[in-house]
Amino acid sequence: MKKNIKFIGYIALTFLLTIFFLNLFLPVKTFSKEENRTLASKPKLQLSSIIDGSYFSSYNKYLEDQFWNKATWKSLKTKFEKFIGLKKIDNIYFGNNKLIEEIVIPNEEFLNRRVNNIKKLNQYYQNLSIVLIPNKIGIYYDEVDSSNVQKEIYDEFTNNFNDLFKINSFEVLNNHKEEDIFYKTDHHYTTKAALYISEALYSKKIDYSKYIVNNSFYGTSANKIGYYNYSDTIELYIPNNDIKYYLTYNNEDTIYTSIYDKTKQYSYNPYEIFFGGNKSIIDIKTTSKNKDKLLLIKDSYANSFVPFILEEYQEIIIIDPRYYHDDLNNLINDKEITNIMLFYNMNTFFEDSSLDDLIENLKE
Repeated sequence: MKKNIKFIGYIALTFLLTIFFLNLFLPVKTFSKEENRTLASKPKLQLSSIIDGSYFSSYNKYLEDQFWNKATWKSLKTKFEKFIGLKKIDNIYFGNNKLIEEIVIPNEEFLNRRVNNIKKLNQYYQNLSIVLIPNKIGIYYDEVDSSNVQKEIYDEFTNNFNDLFKINSFEVLNNHKEEDIFYKTDHHYTTKAALYISEALYSKKIDYSKYIVNNSFYGTSANKIGYYNYSDTIELYIPNNDIKYYLTYNNEDTIYTSIYDKTKQYSYNPYEIFFGGNKSIIDIKTTSKNKDKLLLIKDSYANSFVPFILEEYQEIIIIDPRYYHDDLNNLINDKEITNIMLFYNMNTFFEDSSLDDLIENLKE
């Protein structure tokens, strides 16, 4: 018996030492494809950081990010936790054949700041509209909870700006909730959902051709917790019209003739097939007979929405406040903008403060 215990102890010790040396000598990774983020770097050893404790917390984060074969261990951990009955891991719920991200609930200070800033923007520019897209938890709340908290937040917020919301996106998507309007493994809505939002917003049916560009897509939710029991399909819906367009990114000279970046089709994040991912500013000029010019202030949910609205505008300027830091007023005047639209998913809208920073820096 004692020999067996010693043998198990030797195996355990050998395993731990192997992991230790692997973590010690393997090359340092700077980016995680699975999590789509930059990994923590090794902190500098300084007396001040040791005294205040920040060195140790930073070093623990560094070790966690660099842990050998982290994705495999994470996947095993998730399978075990789901096996013992956990319904949520790292703010990701297990829904019915889908992973559902936890809701973001804004605090009162954030909410008041956001309301005041949108009122300020609307005072400057009377042609403002807002589209807020519910997240998966807002449509499939009954799979994780008994009440729809995100819908309550939506109703309370929109009551401040009834004239700025041209459609109720909850109603639009609820009418199609039995369809694939969200990716099962990712936080984004699908191209089909973007189509329905576009048709409701512009009160028209859109004729399109559908193309599958990736049928083995694992999104951010799956990668975050290492759960790969099902995959997704990314489809492009190309409107059948005669509109031509060209675009530039980040005020550079290179001209592109397609919204779609096919180099991203089978990348670690194939959703970036739209524009090659998020950019600071995108300028799209079209052959539309409509002379309106749109400033679209947005997050990544708008990327799959834009192809459906090209024929509505002569020019579309797209900015992402997380990366765009120039003066908004100058941009609006220089581009002779006629319409402004805020287009966000609700979790980002009620979590990210970059939109407020952009509006507060408006020059009068």
